[in-house]
Amino acid sequence: MTSRVAKAEISDKERLAALEEAEEEHGSMADAIRFAVSEAYVDGDDASESGDGEIPLKAREGHRKLVEWTGIGGRIELETAESVLANHLNIKTDAIRQKVVKPLKARDVIRLHQGIHDVWIIVGSLDDATVSVDTEPDAPSHKVATDGGEASERLDELAAAETEATHGE
Repeated sequence: MTSRVAKAEISDKERLAALEEAEEEHGSMADAIRFAVSEAYVDGDDASESGDGEIPLKAREGHRKLVEWTGIGGRIELETAESVLANHLNIKTDAIRQKVVKPLKARDVIRLHQGIHDVWIIVGSLDDATVSVDTEPDAPSHKVATDGGEASERLDELAAAETEATHGE
């Protein structure tokens, strides 16, 4: 298989705005254009997968990071995962759902669990063994990946120090 670089000048304001929006969503202009071509001209509706039917590289890298954080069968809050993955993969947070979450979910590598207040990712294996959310409790398990409250504790310390300094306590 050969690859080519395509260049095109776009001066239409509406098309430029659409391209900029797609760039935000997909993390780069090149990925946005690849996705658009796949959607418009390639057989199969899942343009988030690579041409050979495998999970895209960014999604695989994202899965490795999720496993590192939670282990197989562990949970991580979706917003926390988006932040961690955006930083690790060096792509925009807004693009994580399209580039990582959607392809992994489509292949049953991860599951999403809607809690009362948050959405959680349940991390499965890239092998054929998938994780079932049917038996999961409503409350997050002990394998939840968060910052452990360290940031919150530090903010409390700073607030207390500020109170002491301003009120002389």
